[in-house]
Formats: sequence, C-alpha cells, structure tokens
Amino acid sequence: MADDGYMPDSPRRDRRLTVATYNIHHGAGLDEIVDLDRIADAVCSTGAEIVGLQELDDGLERSGRVDQARHLAERLGREIAFFPTLERRGGRYGMGMVIAGAVESHFERLPRRGQEEPRGAIVARRDDLWFVVTHLSRDRFSRTAQTRALAAIVAGLDGPVLVMGDFNQGLRGLTPLLELGLASDGLFHRTLPRGGALRRGRHIDHILAGGGARIERSWTIASAGSDHLPLTAEVVLP
Repeated sequence: MADDGYMPDSPRRDRRLTVATYNIHHGAGLDEIVDLDRIADAVCSTGAEIVGLQELDDGLERSGRVDQARHLAERLGREIAFFPTLERRGGRYGMGMVIAGAVESHFERLPRRGQEEPRGAIVARRDDLWFVVTHLSRDRFSRTAQTRALAAIVAGLDGPVLVMGDFNQGLRGLTPLLELGLASDGLFHRTLPRGGALRRGRHIDHILAGGGARIERSWTIASAGSDHLPLTAEVVLP
C-alpha cells in the first residue's frame, strides 16, 4: 500500500504539575525549636514546583530576627514571593509562595472582624494557570466571610485554577468554593501531626482544583518541623 504521508493522531499526554501547601509555624517544630533547615528539607521532599507557605516571619525576635523567606529561598535555590499580612515588634509576618518559572502575583485582603489578625490571599498566574494561596482565620464567623470572599476572587479568574492553604476548617466549610466546581481528590489527610499543639485528626490544609484542572492524588510528608504537615498534590491540567 502506498504511503500517503498520513499519521494517526498520537495519544494526548496530560500536563501534570506537583504543588504543595505548608504552614511552617515560623519554623518552630513539635519540639518548639526554630529550625528552617527542617522546613527546607520538608519542602524539598514534596517534589513540588509551586509551594504555598503560611506563617513566615521576617525580623521577629521569636525566630531570631531572620528574613525567613530569603533564608529558605537561598536554601532551596528557588525564588519565594513574600507577602506580609501584619507588622509587629519591629518585624513582619505573613505568607509566601515558592515559585518556578515566570509568575505574576499580587495580594488581596480578606474581611476580618475588629482587630483580629489580618488575612488575605496570594493570587498568582503562570502561563494559563492560576494559583490562590491563603490562610484563613480560626474564628468561625470571620472564616465564613473569608471563605465567601475567597470564592468571589476565584469566580473572577478565567481558566484552570488551584486554591491551596491553611483554611482552618474541613471540606464541609468550603462550600462556596466547592459550588464553583473546585474539588480535592476526596482523601482525608491528618495535616496536623500527632503531638502538635492543635487538635489531632483534623484535615484543615487543602488543595483544590477547578476550571478543567483536577487533583489526581494527594499525600502528606512526614516532618516534625512545624505543627502542620506539608500537603502535596499531583495535578492534571487541561
């Protein structure tokens, strides 16, 4: 048979990305010792390209006046975008994002009650993929308002999106986000390690995907570097 140059379509390969979220508790581990090397080792163990970080210190006495974002960036050999949420005692405290590639990012404030700790969300984009990194309040009423505000931010984003962070609540409290079509892989993970200061057996750190992206699988990384465990997910992109 003559070769007419026709080649059948090759199977399409899914694009995949590994991401993680990690509340580092200003580097203080279960032994209350601040050790950023343990944090860096845990971040490396995730194998993630993008990592959302919560509770980063910069210039605070409790963590040795260290610029933790800069220290971790040097240790990891990666850039970290740091967004402080409050200033106190001559230093700053907030969230960060370990990034890979060209990423555009900005910070959006979330509602709060009275003089409680300010909260917000990092909104970033790499190519056609959006990332939203957050850390919500432990106060139930504030957290409900913040979850709704977060959903409003996500609703304004076009294309695939990943939302990750310490939500201080289980999936049941994330209804405004779930109603947008965001979803995890449905697995329960103990994101607070045994011996931690907070209640045990709770899954309060989450990674959700939507807009055509989906979570293929998720897992935690064993570490005593914080009162949280890093939550990691493999994401399939459209």
